Amino acid sequence: MEPNPAARAVRVLSILLMAFICPATVRAAEPRPVRVQTVEMTPSEVSLTYSGTVQARVLAELGFRVAGKVIERPVNIGDFVKAGQVIAKLDPTDLSLTHQADEQAVAAARAAAVNTRAEFERYGKMGQKSAAFLPSEFDKRQAAMLSAEAKLAQAERQLALASDQLSYTTLRADADGLITALPAQVGQVMTAGQTVASIAYAAETEVLVDVPENRLGEVRSATDISVTLWSSPGEMLRGRLREIGALADPASRTFAVRITLLDRPHNLALGMTAAVRFVHPAGAPVALVPATAIADQGGRPAVWVLDPRRQRAALRPVQVAAYRADGTVAIASGLATGDEVVTAGKLQLDPDMPVTAWTGPTR
Repeated sequence: MEPNPAARAVRVLSILLMAFICPATVRAAEPRPVRVQTVEMTPSEVSLTYSGTVQARVLAELGFRVAGKVIERPVNIGDFVKAGQVIAKLDPTDLSLTHQADEQAVAAARAAAVNTRAEFERYGKMGQKSAAFLPSEFDKRQAAMLSAEAKLAQAERQLALASDQLSYTTLRADADGLITALPAQVGQVMTAGQTVASIAYAAETEVLVDVPENRLGEVRSATDISVTLWSSPGEMLRGRLREIGALADPASRTFAVRITLLDRPHNLALGMTAAVRFVHPAGAPVALVPATAIADQGGRPAVWVLDPRRQRAALRPVQVAAYRADGTVAIASGLATGDEVVTAGKLQLDPDMPVTAWTGPTR
């Protein structure tokens, strides 16, 4: 007898439902793997983080001490120069002629000085008992000798000045540094003191940050200062407080704080952006967990804590001490050393769901 079509449809539907429901039920009974982190209580820190820019402590503008026409400029912007390296040269023709003229003036003054001294010494050998000896002539020859020697000394000083001016036609770096600007071009006529090149000295590099006036006390009392370049977020550099500005900026009402870098990475460049962190201990221990571990429980922060023996996770309220710039959260209370906090996979959790700690590789 042919079965009722309605009953047959119900039977087929029941078989399909069992085929879909039973595997899901089996899978639901399997523990869900979640990423966990074991809690360790550490001394808490109070920290402030400000962004700043990398600068050279000394930025010098170099120029010639004499006027002239630029005939050579072997450096370019961005070049790193050593102390004594040539930056630019002037046409030395006019100063060379002056130097040669002064050399000849020295030679003439030296000859006159030698001659007057010889005449004075010959006249003095005659002696006062000689009938040809005249005291007035003796004094005259002595004065001529002293005058000639003074003129020789004057000519030598003038030659030394001409030598210095001739050497000033070559501009050299007086310290290791980076060329940041070159306003002078080959063929340009420069006046004495006009800026030829700007050089950032490499001896000391610092980070400039702007700090509000109500935070200056915490900056001064910081026991540890660290600097992180935005180009290298995983590398932390040591810093030292060098200077706090005496006057506030009239627009922002912040004070310029300069932090000397004690470490110099290979990729450091002027103008880079850096995060400066000022830390001083507060005393009370805290637990550091990733920000991904924080959940919400009635509008308050909480975390899922795994119980390995029951293979269950419970939502536990916590008190947050601080949200840190490195992506972690400082928990002041609610956790203890040894607790296993769920850091990934918490969105699908409920108190009755079997869970286990994930032991696979980290992606």
